[in-house]
Amino acid sequence: MAYTPRRPVADLPFDAQDIMLRYSHSHPAVPFEFEDTLEVWPVEISRYHGEDDCPRCREDGTCEFSETGIPIGDMSFVRIRSYTKDSGWEAADSYTGDIEKVVSVCTEPEYAMTPGLHWSPEFQEMVEGVGDLLIMDRVRLNAEFRGFGIGALVAAEAIRRLSPGCAAVACEPAPAEGEFDDDEPGFAKAQARIAEVWESIGLRTFKDGIYLLDTSLQHPIDCRERWQRYFGR
Repeated sequence: MAYTPRRPVADLPFDAQDIMLRYSHSHPAVPFEFEDTLEVWPVEISRYHGEDDCPRCREDGTCEFSETGIPIGDMSFVRIRSYTKDSGWEAADSYTGDIEKVVSVCTEPEYAMTPGLHWSPEFQEMVEGVGDLLIMDRVRLNAEFRGFGIGALVAAEAIRRLSPGCAAVACEPAPAEGEFDDDEPGFAKAQARIAEVWESIGLRTFKDGIYLLDTSLQHPIDCRERWQRYFGR
């Protein structure tokens, strides 16, 4: 694991075993536009706690976070289905997030308006399997929980849950929106640091700033297990 968290696990104010992920996905009963092609998966990152282990608990012992946990961050994944009546590019362009670049880099531009995903030769050379494309659109942690490696731990676990049937996972490493302007000196440094984090869970540099994880490989599984051991599992 080349990436080394800048803050030791011993300084984490709770046990990593208390971190829970809650997935959600909603869709209309009668699909419209690109609902058959594009799936958006928001993931809540929460800390669960025992009855006597929460500073926000009321005097009577009740707590508004007893069911949902205390929020410490969130993630967003977007799955582009490979064989549908819509093109992957059309579906990506309809999304309110910033995934168009990922889809355009991974697919053949001349097939941008034809149904399904049409992988670029470079993509096919790097990825062995066939299937959908899972895009890791956002991983965000509250500021006080950054630097421990939690982002790598939860991203690797979410990928394990959401990637079955996907040929690859893709992302564009970048700081959270609003933290830097692209031309600020700290942006490139932060971007490189984030890329190291994603490399530690099995993603590899592809082209134009996009990273890919081949879901058919053993390497991502080994990376996830290393992070679990790192946090004491």
